[in-house]
Formats: sequence, structure tokens, C-alpha cells
Amino acid sequence: MGAIYVEVQLVAGLLAVESGQDAVIRALLYKRAKENLHPYGVTVAEFTDSISEIRNELGNAGLKDEGLIVPKYQGAEGKISGKILAGDNYSLGFARTPEEILRIVYGGGDERAPGGIIVASLLLITPISYSSQLVIRNIVDDEHKISCSIPENDIDLLEFPLNLEYLGAEFFLHASMGHGLDRYAPSLASGGPRPLGAKKANLDPFIRDVIEQFAWQNVGHLRGIKKTVEGFPRPLLDLRAELFAEVMDKAFGRSLSPPFDPYASGLNFLIASYMIPYVCLTGYIGTNQRLEGSASKQLVAGLLAVKSGQDAIIRGLLYQRAFEKLQPYGITVAEFTDRISDLRNKLGHRGLKDEGLIVPQYQGAEGKIRGNVLVGNQYSVGFARSPREILRIVYGGGNEHSAGGFFPHGANGRIARSYIH
Repeated sequence: MGAIYVEVQLVAGLLAVESGQDAVIRALLYKRAKENLHPYGVTVAEFTDSISEIRNELGNAGLKDEGLIVPKYQGAEGKISGKILAGDNYSLGFARTPEEILRIVYGGGDERAPGGIIVASLLLITPISYSSQLVIRNIVDDEHKISCSIPENDIDLLEFPLNLEYLGAEFFLHASMGHGLDRYAPSLASGGPRPLGAKKANLDPFIRDVIEQFAWQNVGHLRGIKKTVEGFPRPLLDLRAELFAEVMDKAFGRSLSPPFDPYASGLNFLIASYMIPYVCLTGYIGTNQRLEGSASKQLVAGLLAVKSGQDAIIRGLLYQRAFEKLQPYGITVAEFTDRISDLRNKLGHRGLKDEGLIVPQYQGAEGKIRGNVLVGNQYSVGFARSPREILRIVYGGGNEHSAGGFFPHGANGRIARSYIH
């Protein structure tokens, strides 16, 4: 049993980093989606559409691949045409079998006929094909649907991440569009209290587009989880600028002047967003290894794939500006990420599970590089966190028994409430 536990954790950790690689590639291409590649006179978006279409055709298992621009009905929650991350109607990552992978990488649609890979699309084919295989290897049977039969022991584990999906959904919805679930998906809030202090951020068009996509993806995640388990109402969330300022002051060990405001600019917002998806994805890695049912594992693997993508895109956008100083503080973006990661490690009380964008070379991938656009251990495998560790971080005080931070009245669900009462 111990060997199975380690194997599942390994696969989930691999999935997190592979999904992140694909997400960074997609984000870099998305920023240039309408640019014509010369001498062909074909846009970047058209290239990705054509590559995705041929992978679907070769895989011979339906739609499991999408380009960067899709019909609106195919976008997250049917609300947006931008597709910076691929996902199904719940914004869950797609899964492929080994047979499907071979049909694609052999280039002929036949897993029994070895052949060459399409070299021009290697950068796109490798990460998404590999990460899709990792999704499917995390389940046991039916790859096409989520079963209605969920083991009793899995229910609480599947409900717990609703807290973080609520947090992300409200933060991203308000920042990009000025309103939250109560405007766009009131049934998902289930009568829970409105968040405190959330508001529209001062974002440039590109960042606003990306954050709106994240918002609708999180709405899809809420729907996907609540379709599988009963769930609970939205907890009270504190998204006031003052709360983010307190977190940042704690990270730096001194008061920043003026107080940090996540809504003031696109760069401020990306730095603030650095605080959220990564905590959630480490929780999904930790959860996956404790699940019993194949449907539960499939759901969490799909959630993990897209959440890892969100975190990777945020990190990628910040990495491009790593040595830029955020004004008026005169502090580089890289130092902000280092301080936030150090704080999360300290609050979690379980050693190094978080890293900034620039690290000592020995800590980089294979000890060869200081750039750290994606977080991973010595094998470049994603870190795992338990619900207890996550509560210590999001409560802001390093104590799972003491509510605070983003959840002033505590997180919801039996796991979170068991520490409060």
C-alpha cells in the first residue's frame, strides 16, 4: 500500500509540472496569437488550431485538444473565446490513454505502426500529450465520465478544495469584471456571504483577458466538484486590499509604504494572484494520493492539470518581469515572489514546498539553472500539501485551529470545521 501511495503522489507531481510546461508555452503563444508567422502569413492562433485538430484526428477519441482561440460556446463556461488553457465543459484537463498518445506521436493515427513525430509541432505535442497521459494513469477505469459512485472517504477530500476554488473564482471575477458569483453564477454560492472588499482591478487588456479566463475556469471547477459531491455554501472571504497589504507586510517583515494594493495595477494583481493557485494545486497533489475511487482521482487530476496551468501562467508572466522593480517600493518582482514563498513555507510548517522565480543554482532544475519558472523538488516533481498545511497558510497565522486571513470565519466543510471546533 505504501508503494501505491508513493506512485500516485509521483504521478500527480509529474502532472503538475508537465501541465505547467504546457501552460507556459500556450501563454507565450497566446500573447502573440494574432501575429502572422512569416513567410506563411498564417497567425499563431491558426497554427495552434491546426495542430490541435490533427491531434484530435490522430487520437481518434473525440475532442481532447484545443487551440488558443475557440468559438465562444467552447470557451470556459461558454463566456469567452480565448483559450489560454485547454479544458472540458467544467474546465477540467482532458485525459488520453497510452494508445491515443502513440497514435499521435507516431504521426499516423495507429498505435501499432511506429513512425516519426511532426517536428514543427514538437514543443506543443510533447507537454500536452504527456500531461494528458498522466491524467489517465491516475484513474482506473472509465475515462469518459465522472461516476456517481464516490467512496465515503473521498467526499470530504473532494469538498475541501471548494474553499480555494471559491477564493479564486471571486478574486478573479471581481478583478476582471467588477462582480462575482452573485452576479454570474448565484446558485454556486449557495447563499454564502458576499466576499469582503473584492473589486475590479486596474488591468491592461491582455491581463484582464487572462484573468477573466481564470475566473470562468474556476466557476467551471465549482460546478464540476458540486456535480460530484454535495459541497457547501461559499464561506466568508476577505479580499480587501488591506488584507493583502497585511500579508505582504508579514512576508517582508516590515510595513510597506504605501500599503500594497492588489487592485492598483496589472503587475500588482499578478503578484497578489501568485498567492492563490499554487496553494490550491499543492493541495490537489496531496489529495490525489489519499483518494480511493477512480472517479474521484479523475476529477482531481483534471482539476490539478488546469490549476497547475493557472499558476504556471502567473509565474511565467511574472518571470518575464522578474528583475523589474515594482514602484514605489523599489523591490524587484523576483524578491516579491521569494518573500511570499518563504512566508508560505514558514506558515505551512513542513519544510520547503514553495519557491520564488529566482533560486540558488543548486536549487534549480537539476542544479543547472537559477531560473525557476515552475516549482518542483529535486526531480522537478510538484510538491504536495495536506489540508492542515493549506489552512495554516490561507488563515495567515500558521495555525489550522485559528481562522483568519482570507477566511475570517474559517473555511467550510467537515475537514476544515474539524480543526475549528
